[in-house]
Amino acid sequence: MTSNPPQPMTLPMTFARRSTAAPSRAGRAFLAALAATAALAAIGGCASEPRGALLTYETTPLGATVYENGVALGVAPVTKAYPPVAGSADIRTPDVTAVWPSGAKSQPFFTILHVGDDRVATLVRPINAPNLAMDQANADKVAASNAADAQRRKDDAMRDLARMSGRCQAQMSGTGVKGAIDDCK
Repeated sequence: MTSNPPQPMTLPMTFARRSTAAPSRAGRAFLAALAATAALAAIGGCASEPRGALLTYETTPLGATVYENGVALGVAPVTKAYPPVAGSADIRTPDVTAVWPSGAKSQPFFTILHVGDDRVATLVRPINAPNLAMDQANADKVAASNAADAQRRKDDAMRDLARMSGRCQAQMSGTGVKGAIDDCK
């Protein structure tokens, strides 16, 4: 019995001849722009500074003013960017406290962040501080305000998307169909 060795499988292929002509003026301009963009991206990437770390301060209940070394950062939640420390991968935050409308004050807080961190810290109202009902009522107002702000941002984003639609662009230029749905509200 004679066995034939397996034959390689062949697939039909087409080959195109590569042009040896010089690129057109438009092609050269495109290649120059592409090279410039790549060079700027490389330079920008090498020259960028380390970004430090981010820490978002939240409070329980909502609505306390956050202070860093006695200076108000704002009503929580507050996000603070901490720059990197030369020669160290760690960043020690300054002391932070939260003060509620009732006058209740949290214990001083600090933490150690690593370069590149994006963390959240929650400052808690002392349990034995008086006037909890006042702070809780304030927290309810802050939550309602935050929800209204979020809805407003969502509505603005939806309106901006609608205005970028082709149909809206046609309506604004006067070439759109009259009586069609108005996307430009």
